[in-house]
Amino acid sequence: VICNPAQIIITSGSQQALYLLSTVLLDPGDSAWVESPGYRGTFASLHAAQAKVCYVPVDQNGLDVAYAKRHYPNAKLAAVTPSHHLPLGMTMSLQRRLDLLAWAKAHSAWVIEDDYDSEYRYSGAPLASLQSLDQNDCVAYVGTMSKVLFPGLRLGYMVLPQALVAPITQAK
Repeated sequence: VICNPAQIIITSGSQQALYLLSTVLLDPGDSAWVESPGYRGTFASLHAAQAKVCYVPVDQNGLDVAYAKRHYPNAKLAAVTPSHHLPLGMTMSLQRRLDLLAWAKAHSAWVIEDDYDSEYRYSGAPLASLQSLDQNDCVAYVGTMSKVLFPGLRLGYMVLPQALVAPITQAK
């Protein structure tokens, strides 16, 4: 992850980060891509923001970006777990990561990268995060300390594009 300290916002777990991002980045009725199957906490945050949740299938390469573009072309946001898909466990391929970022750029959309298990790896070297590949400041990186410290702390964080720091700080 590439950032300066001013881009880091501490939250009460990753769930608060997902909620804040959903409510700040989306207007009621806006469409958002989510992985199917996926993390129910993401679905809940998007429903709380009154977003139209667009379920996108995943395969061995992660979120099927081509499917999402065909079926939900007007989405304003994509929420993904590219490092370790929840619950299936695959890693989003580099090509899919690049496709997702190209879509976000072309549509002035946001991407929430939920890296819920941080540095844990089960096999192979990690791929670059979406946030580190992002050349257009459209990725909000969400993490938590629940797996590496203590789940009861409910300690999470966001690494935000500079343009989101003030609105998210105000919302928090």
